[in-house]
Amino acid sequence: MSTLLKGRIFTFDGIFEGSILIEGGIISKIARGNLNVRADESLDFRGKPDCLILPGFIDAHVHLRDLELSYKEDFYTGTRAAAKGGYTIIADMPNSKPRTNTPSSLEEKARIAEEKAMVDFGLYYGVPKDPAHLTEIVKELAIGIKIYMVEDFYSETREMAMMAFSYAAGENLPVVVHAENPSFFVDSLSGKIRTTEAEASAIGDACAAATNYGFQLHVTHLSSLKGLNEFIRWKEKLGCTSDTCPHYFLLTEEVVESLKGVAKVYPPLRGEADVRAILEAVRTGKIDAITSDHAPHAIWEKAVEFERALGGFPGLETTLPLLLTLVEKNLLKLEDLVKLCSTNPAKIFRIKNVGAIEEGKIGNLTVVDLGRRHKIEPENFESKSKLSPFGGMEVIGKAVATIVRGSPVMLEGEIIGEKGWGTNVKNYG
Repeated sequence: MSTLLKGRIFTFDGIFEGSILIEGGIISKIARGNLNVRADESLDFRGKPDCLILPGFIDAHVHLRDLELSYKEDFYTGTRAAAKGGYTIIADMPNSKPRTNTPSSLEEKARIAEEKAMVDFGLYYGVPKDPAHLTEIVKELAIGIKIYMVEDFYSETREMAMMAFSYAAGENLPVVVHAENPSFFVDSLSGKIRTTEAEASAIGDACAAATNYGFQLHVTHLSSLKGLNEFIRWKEKLGCTSDTCPHYFLLTEEVVESLKGVAKVYPPLRGEADVRAILEAVRTGKIDAITSDHAPHAIWEKAVEFERALGGFPGLETTLPLLLTLVEKNLLKLEDLVKLCSTNPAKIFRIKNVGAIEEGKIGNLTVVDLGRRHKIEPENFESKSKLSPFGGMEVIGKAVATIVRGSPVMLEGEIIGEKGWGTNVKNYG
């Protein structure tokens, strides 16, 4: 199959009007101006000055549920949401039901994803209960190991976490940590308060473990000034990386009063000083990537009193418009957005041949309309989850086409791809 795209093309050397030919899933030719060749598919964005062809976006932190939690989301609906949101690759966390922490559960999730996914995917492996479950298949199918420090590190399973650290170091797999130390949780009438000290303490402990065991550490969803400062303290000497999510630099804890359970998330929303610090860290490159932490739940699990609500909300269809709005307002540079959402995630998780528009790279592309004004409407999400703390917000910019290995899977908000087109990024050459 061949696909020809024409329009304004983003590269780190500049933006130019040109053509991209993708053959057999690989970018075979990039030309300035018009490339006069025949192709099976042709997408022409010329004459649309606000449209821009970018490297395919990557979301390295999503929860697509499926299996016994498919009433919340599954790989089909979740990757439809990804395609609509402009994502060509997503990476699914292991806290499904059953957990993805045995070779058989990993193989089963990979099989289900191959059958259902509309975009390409990576899978994380959880801390197993048996050291015999740290096998060759983990390296073959997973892009990293996920550590929930409350459950895996500050608990009776700590010894298994240490074994997972050793395995990850030996197999050169990144370790992604949800960094919270329950010793710093505070009791309140509405449940445990997950303090900023809890995040900072856990980041320090994770960095110390990475130093001792020699694994590549990635701290996910950084949310606080104290956590950020602890991360920066270790970053230069350890080479660790991090990501954050839009809700940690666009929303404060004050919205909880009106949104209640809809805004509940772990780590929780923070104060104004934290929000300002996280946004500045995003803008200055201290934080390496942006993820959505797409965490869908059923409406009866969210539209309840705060203390009863489950933590998390969908993000695959809101993240890119929110970030493009920052670009429009000159709060974020376009080239930094591409690094945060494409180039850097590809490097961190060793996803081969993506993250830039170059000949020989895989034909994953995200086409955006930088000037498209619209409102976030959760009721129209492709995700099964129809609630968002960003619902009703006016934004500027959206994805208008998502190309996965040369195949258009979304065009102007319509999902046109084939169910099961997505493949594990470990299959990339």
